[in-house]
Amino acid sequence: MSTNRIYVAVDLATTTLDPERDVIIEIGAVKFRGHQVLDTWSNLVNPGRPIPYQIEQLTGITSSEVHKAPQLHTLARSFARFVGQYPVVAHNVKFDMSFLQRQGLLRQNLPVDTFELASILMPHAARYSLGRLADALGIQFITRHRALDDAKATMQLFLKLLEQAGKLDLNIIQELNRTAAHSRWPLRQVFQDMERSRARNAFAGSIGQQLMAKGALDGRGSMDLLFEDSEQVEPLQPNEHPEPVDVATLMELLKKNGLLAHTFPSYEYRPQQIEVLQAVANAFNNRCHQLVEAGTGTGKSLAYLLPAIYFAVQNNERVVISTNTINLQEQIYDKDIPTLQELLPLGFRTALVKGRSNYLCQRRLDIFRRNRQLSEEEMRLLAKVLVWLPSTLTGDRAELFLPTYAEQALWQHISASAETCSLERCRYRQNGRCFYYRAHKRAESAHLIIVNHALLLSDVAVQSRVLPPYRYLIVDEAHHLEAATTRQLSFTTDRQVLARRLDEISQHQGNNNYTGYLTQLLKTIRRPVPEAIYTAMERLVKELHRNAETAKRHLYDFYNELEMFLQNHASGSQAYDKRLRLTDSLRTQPDWTNIETMGDNLCRGLYHLAEGLEKLAGGLAELEEFDIPDLEDRVQDLRGLLHSLRSQHEQLNALLFEPSSQDIYWAQVTARTRNLSLHAAPLHVGELVQEHLFYTKESVILTSATLRTDGHFRFIKDRLGAEDADELAVGSPFDFEHQALLYLPTDIPEPNQPQYQKALERALIPLIRAIQGRTLVLFTSYHQLRATQRAISRPLANDDISVFAQGGGTSRAQLLENFRNTDRSVLLGTRSFWEGIDVLGPALSCLVIARLPFSVPTDPIFAARAETFDDPFNEYSVPETILRFRQGFGRLIRSTTDRGVVVMMDKRVLTKRYGQKFLNSLPPCQVIRAPLSEIPQTASQWIDVPDSLPPPMA
Repeated sequence: MSTNRIYVAVDLATTTLDPERDVIIEIGAVKFRGHQVLDTWSNLVNPGRPIPYQIEQLTGITSSEVHKAPQLHTLARSFARFVGQYPVVAHNVKFDMSFLQRQGLLRQNLPVDTFELASILMPHAARYSLGRLADALGIQFITRHRALDDAKATMQLFLKLLEQAGKLDLNIIQELNRTAAHSRWPLRQVFQDMERSRARNAFAGSIGQQLMAKGALDGRGSMDLLFEDSEQVEPLQPNEHPEPVDVATLMELLKKNGLLAHTFPSYEYRPQQIEVLQAVANAFNNRCHQLVEAGTGTGKSLAYLLPAIYFAVQNNERVVISTNTINLQEQIYDKDIPTLQELLPLGFRTALVKGRSNYLCQRRLDIFRRNRQLSEEEMRLLAKVLVWLPSTLTGDRAELFLPTYAEQALWQHISASAETCSLERCRYRQNGRCFYYRAHKRAESAHLIIVNHALLLSDVAVQSRVLPPYRYLIVDEAHHLEAATTRQLSFTTDRQVLARRLDEISQHQGNNNYTGYLTQLLKTIRRPVPEAIYTAMERLVKELHRNAETAKRHLYDFYNELEMFLQNHASGSQAYDKRLRLTDSLRTQPDWTNIETMGDNLCRGLYHLAEGLEKLAGGLAELEEFDIPDLEDRVQDLRGLLHSLRSQHEQLNALLFEPSSQDIYWAQVTARTRNLSLHAAPLHVGELVQEHLFYTKESVILTSATLRTDGHFRFIKDRLGAEDADELAVGSPFDFEHQALLYLPTDIPEPNQPQYQKALERALIPLIRAIQGRTLVLFTSYHQLRATQRAISRPLANDDISVFAQGGGTSRAQLLENFRNTDRSVLLGTRSFWEGIDVLGPALSCLVIARLPFSVPTDPIFAARAETFDDPFNEYSVPETILRFRQGFGRLIRSTTDRGVVVMMDKRVLTKRYGQKFLNSLPPCQVIRAPLSEIPQTASQWIDVPDSLPPPMA
């Protein structure tokens, strides 16, 4: 798509990321029309302060350079004159404009965001950083993180995106322009230019996009193709008498001369893998339950997939495989299963099923599209969905890039919902175009159904109405099953969520003006129904407006009272989230009476509003004889609002007035947003898992790399109600004795002692210098992570070692990518880095564990469950922490060629009686107990000079 419009691409380098506190150190700008560069402008800017070392490392700009540069106020007029009134193009334009506008610059210029435009036009992109997009689109981008070079790359990216946009269907562009005409969406001018170009071809990207580009869809749309392809497969009908699989034949597949060894030259024979396969196959054959701990590198996915496939195909059974993380789901569905489908001499079908809200509801999208007054965030979501819709085969939101909380919240307005779904009457379901229904139908005919723990437990919560019937289950990452069950069976509400829901029903705009569902409903029925009926409905709606206003007043009164209650009873700093467990003793406090009074008012307000909405629903049901457009849609949406309102009322009423001894209740206020919320969670989940999984299924396999504590399965069996399950533990095929060294400092203070943090910092700097980065440091709190980052970053920067730290706004995936690709670097991470990450090879050669990952004692769930034990610390806290500790330890050795050192900076493993239990839970490896001062030499020798160390000390 060509354009005659002049744009100015702008990029800034700043001291850090906060426009309120930080300053600009370099500006680069390119003025262009199409591919013609009209002029450029660039300057260093004196920030009046030293440049942080991280920025020096990133940009190459030094404090001495900017010290000689002019200050921004002397450059402002020249820069503003260069930009003029032209639209400003930038990657993440709000960032650049916030810095500039704070200085009084470019306040009238239209901002055009290439980040936003790419997220609309390239839903298939792996990453959306300027560099990654430039690489993906073949843009030459040699010098990075300098303002003028980044501005030039932004210009090229914008032009490439316009080329992509030129291939969009004109109908999509026209619809977006019609809707954007009534909004303040900054990209509306770009889409207006697109419409003028009148180009129509679709572009390649996802499977559906590639099919469209090749003409495979013949203009019918992806859902037609999906319908034709999958409608022919009938649901599985399990054999009445299952036949056992031949275990010996399956074992042959994995042996040294088996099918996999002949097919893949790099295949590694692992006896442990065969043991796992044998255990899973026998459990299926014998209809029993099995716990399997398989150490890192065992290849357990393949070990359970093979017997699952053969058993399912042989007996027409469905086998459900549940994982905790998306990474493992994608590995199984996108990598392992396609490989086995090509390799094995039998056909089998698979389905990846997600929760209902992951799928687009086209009926709800239709309603969303009819709104002609959308906000900027709503326009952005609509653009993404309309560009993606013609090419998606699944309707899965994972194919879209929805990075902001606002977009994720808005997705709930167009996603499939049990409350608003009526499959029997939905025209999309009847035409075979319901994405959720298609996924469910595909699962009915699949031998393997891949789900996550949340969906598995959603199915349990609604009496098996989410998944098709199944009798065989494999739960991978089973050490997360208790936490996943807790989350799925928990209830959370907050002031903002309930206020938004009430606003959806009715929002007072002043005088007698309202917006929301009730107002839209009156507009819908105004013309088709007789005046008398309309007048009666109008009278009811006015009453409901009043009820909604009353409920809102009670809502704010209640939460204001609750906030005061937390201030009086919750301890801790304002800098951290506060949680207050609502115990029986706390409910006897005098000021709890005020909570109950305000809570009763709120519950009554919600009840009366729900009763009125129920009456309204009855009235709408009597209007079917009239030709009311979209009446069915309005009724379904009303049912959804009603269901949500009743659920909120019931849960709040239970939490405040009918607390159960089997549940845990707490209030929470977040430090960052000050948002106040209420929570409820089950006290015990083992009995629920036992009742709904172990008792109802023929065979349940629970597997993970970490199921045992101190060498046995007792803890996990008790937590999950798996007392009758068989046990198997196989070690890792890795040679930990020669690959891993565990260093236990003997002279570091314990974590609760005053000099501990200083000792940790002083030990890390020479260690990381000696091994030239290559280190992952695991923390249990952001507070300690940030303190350590401040202490070690400058000294390490002097040695050209980069420090990447969690919590600075960079995503987990980007941090890992930076760490992998930066030769001399260290990564500091908290809880989410303790598991689920793989950094192979020498990039990760040293793992430092700052302290044992005990749960926070005041965490409401942990505290309540701990109280159920006679010896809470040893019977609950220690074994729970051991599982987490083992996951952290497992980050180091990820392949047979890895080699490295684990430094355990928590002396309690040596000084406390429970410490030996942690050490006993680790794989056998070399152990050295020595002073902190010897760590650098010992670590560098172990990593870089194998076999140079003396025998380990006792």
